[in-house]
Amino acid sequence: MKKIIFVLHLGLFLTTFQVLAQQSDQNLIAKFLIEGGIEYGGDEILQVFFTNGEDQTMRAGQGGYIAVGGQLQFSSVKQFMLRASIGIKYNTTAADNANIRLTRLPLNLTPYWKINEDFRLGVGVTTHINPVLKLDGFGSDVAFTSAVGPRFEFGFKWIALTYTAISYEDETGESFSASSIGASISLTLPNK
Repeated sequence: MKKIIFVLHLGLFLTTFQVLAQQSDQNLIAKFLIEGGIEYGGDEILQVFFTNGEDQTMRAGQGGYIAVGGQLQFSSVKQFMLRASIGIKYNTTAADNANIRLTRLPLNLTPYWKINEDFRLGVGVTTHINPVLKLDGFGSDVAFTSAVGPRFEFGFKWIALTYTAISYEDETGESFSASSIGASISLTLPNK
């Protein structure tokens, strides 16, 4: 419940800043953010065995994601910007007869220091809302809770390398590392 309230406050915050930016003669520049990427890492949470003798390991930190949010830049401090986003991160198995998947909603808040017009360095925080391992009838679904953890990013123009340090806890209290390294692309609108 606290995470949902946080998301609602974040949305109100971004909306308020966008209105203020339009009224303040461009002292604050607000942009719409679209981001996507892939990440790998974390502890093994499931190993799936196939009838052909092969197997696949699912890790808590792996998956592809897409996110939307906002970017704020201050005209008085051109090297500083702030991005906030919420998205969906998804990982599935290669099984033909089952849709076993791990889903979660990453919520990121990251301030950046622009080294120059092309390079940026970001250090922020993230949490993953509602991480769930769905076993599609092959067992009981597993719901996790996510801690808040740091997220690091080094970007060049619209591409970036990321590192997230976060953990999940299942219903029995067992903790799993969901830390990951990844690559992302992002686009802001308007792009000027």
